[in-house]
Amino acid sequence: MLQGKPCALLTNDAARDARGRRTVDCLREMGGEVTLLLSPEHGLAGTAQAGKGVGDGRDEATGLPVVSLYGSHREIPSNFWEAFYIMVFDLPDVGVRYFTYAHTILRVMEECARRGRPALLLDRPNPLGTDREGPVLAPALRSDVGCACVPVRHGLTLGELLRFAAKERGFLSSLDFQVVPPLRLPSCPPAPLFPDFGMPWHRPSPNLPSFEALCCYPGTCLFEGTNLSEGRGTEAPFQWVGAPFVEGEAVLAALGRQTYPGLRLSPGRFAPRANKHQGCSCGGVRFEVTDPRKCRSFEAALEVLDAVRRLYPDKLIFLPEHFDHLLGSQEYRLGRESCPELLARASRQCREFLP
Repeated sequence: MLQGKPCALLTNDAARDARGRRTVDCLREMGGEVTLLLSPEHGLAGTAQAGKGVGDGRDEATGLPVVSLYGSHREIPSNFWEAFYIMVFDLPDVGVRYFTYAHTILRVMEECARRGRPALLLDRPNPLGTDREGPVLAPALRSDVGCACVPVRHGLTLGELLRFAAKERGFLSSLDFQVVPPLRLPSCPPAPLFPDFGMPWHRPSPNLPSFEALCCYPGTCLFEGTNLSEGRGTEAPFQWVGAPFVEGEAVLAALGRQTYPGLRLSPGRFAPRANKHQGCSCGGVRFEVTDPRKCRSFEAALEVLDAVRRLYPDKLIFLPEHFDHLLGSQEYRLGRESCPELLARASRQCREFLP
């Protein structure tokens, strides 16, 4: 499909093969005519912090121009479409609805459909496997942190998610979209997780430094939508949650338990070097993964948040728009749905979800 056709590649430096080679370098070695690189949130290098705009540039290794789709423009400028014929995507998705890469690809896919350009996705296995957690996104709350009406932890590969989202938005049938399926290693178990892939961890974003952090991310990322720290600026982002006004011991006492399937919660203090509460001593809860196959961080994190809400009703602040987009509904924040009711609804929706 790529032979003799100039292509643009939407990727970042974490998209690598088993030998650690970047996708752009692999395609060029195979004779692919890559004429343009596009980058998502965090930039081509994957080092820009969340939400920070990234400018256009040039890839030092290849000399190719790099157009950022997370900066002054979120679409490919019209003049760059003349540089290629086929659009290629390879980004390391994480299997969680909040991650913005799928939304960036989806916008480009929609433009490809309008322009009659073919698109090709190099798919990868979901690092969190096929299990699902969290409620399904309400259609009115679709955004860059939720491109499709799927559970928080959706259990889909990026290719499956994009097909679902494009069909949901009504343009899949008008797009020439092909997906190269991920390789399935004979040694992998039936529902493999990232450690089963036999590959080194390359950070898909600056604040996911480990697979353990990713296991916690479906739950603890909810704290982005509050005035509590989600551990950014610490050695364990998305494994700490807390604030100066929080006492971890009190939170765990309010929970009535410290263990969840595949998780251990413990009280402690931390001081973020950046982001929320920078330089302040925060009390909070540390999330540690004891068994990634059993880990269900959404339930644990929501119950921690609910305990904080009960203990510190005058100090916990929701960032309404962002929290609702992350959770996928307004009812919990507005007090119209309790924590147990939300968890029951999420469990039902995950069972009934058919991509």
